[in-house]
Amino acid sequence: MRHVYRVSKIARRASSVLGVVAGLFPHAVSLEAQTKPAVRQFHADSFYIREWIRGGAKEPDLFVEPREIAVTRNAVIVLDAGTREVHALDLRDGSKRFLLKASGEGPGEFKRPTHIATTTLLVGVLDQATSRITVYSDSGRFLWTTHVPDGPSVEAMCLLPRGLLRVKYVGAMSALATIDSTGRMLSRSSLPVTSELQKAPTFANSAFLADGCADGVMTLAPSFGRSWYRVALNGATRRFAYVEGGRDAVITRKKRTVDRTRAETSDQLTQTTDVSAITRGAMQRGDTILIEAGATQRLPYELVDYYGARNGAYLYSRHLPFTPSALAITSDGRLIAAFIGHETSSVVQLSTTTLSPREIAKQKPRK
Repeated sequence: MRHVYRVSKIARRASSVLGVVAGLFPHAVSLEAQTKPAVRQFHADSFYIREWIRGGAKEPDLFVEPREIAVTRNAVIVLDAGTREVHALDLRDGSKRFLLKASGEGPGEFKRPTHIATTTLLVGVLDQATSRITVYSDSGRFLWTTHVPDGPSVEAMCLLPRGLLRVKYVGAMSALATIDSTGRMLSRSSLPVTSELQKAPTFANSAFLADGCADGVMTLAPSFGRSWYRVALNGATRRFAYVEGGRDAVITRKKRTVDRTRAETSDQLTQTTDVSAITRGAMQRGDTILIEAGATQRLPYELVDYYGARNGAYLYSRHLPFTPSALAITSDGRLIAAFIGHETSSVVQLSTTTLSPREIAKQKPRK
């Protein structure tokens, strides 16, 4: 069961507020016909072996809570929410390249990093405390800072050429935005879902944004439902089917008053559902979209499904060796995965193999 708690201060005379909110709902978005889903099939090299590992028992103090991973041409970028640090590891062997620590609000600094995004040569760090993104080279050199409107509400982001930024905000209404290098909002639109589903936007329609928005096209993988989407810079939207579709979240709402004063009332709204999320993340490599499966009929949470970016066709699936807290893919198809343990956490680079799990277990672990 999943939960969302929202505490809001509601004026006693709320009729005028409701009129303003009603005007924010978007016009309907026309969608292409949905491709018929296929039966999940596994690629020949469906399993993974370890190339290198950082953290874990040998380095228990290196990572505490690695929550996001992104890659550049030379480095693996890891956001550790537990220490508020951004690690850069060498893509070849996992050795340390540089470390960015929470230090303040000055140029090149951040206080509370919540998201990262990369290009081939750039690393962007979103700071929730200052509502801005700070961009570095993949060697750790500070380049520039851009204000991000409503930064604490950002769920995911993509760096584009010329300093542009594609952002996915919490919820469904006005959730997609394009921001220029000065922090100016160039466009803002809503997720392509029905107005009925927008009644619980902060919960039911949360969607994952694939890293690397090629040509400015944003790949969105909603947590619930049967479809994923490709949204262009001009707002044109294409819808495709998950190979194993899910169900839309059925929301149960409960509200209780937590505080009363003479001027206003504070209520707590609880939203719950028993519907399991069908996806846990999305990635892009070239013209291939990878969607990390959520609740499935077999091997829950340990599958990655591959789709063609151009036509949305399902290609094949692969097995994951464990349930990662974060996942990214390199240009040559290797996976970088994070694992959060009770005592130690680690970051691992994995490559595919035609060996069976039994054959993999017999091999001597790589360093």
